[in-house]
Amino acid sequence: MDPDKLDLSALDPSREPDRWEELVKGVLARRARPAPVSRVLVAIAASWRPMLAIAAALVALAWAPSLLAGAGRPAAAAGAADPVLSTTSWMLQDEAPATAEAIAAMGADRAAR
Repeated sequence: MDPDKLDLSALDPSREPDRWEELVKGVLARRARPAPVSRVLVAIAASWRPMLAIAAALVALAWAPSLLAGAGRPAAAAGAADPVLSTTSWMLQDEAPATAEAIAAMGADRAAR
């Protein structure tokens, strides 16, 4: 072993009992205080209803063009058959449509324009 032992007496809390008590009280006082809450989080939590209303309005605005584009006219009048009926009939008749016919039935040719 090492003949020179380390002197750890400087770490002994009983050397300065008043300082040690103040240190312990300070730690306990900090632990007793509640953690500060961010002002940004408080503002967001307080305004969740208006934010929800704004989000719903944005969703309605995003859907409005697609809802209004097909309103009042059936799919046959729009120039294309119903994609569900087309694919179902192809599956029941066990036929494979041409690629252009399948794309037209799905409406992808109108989306590209």
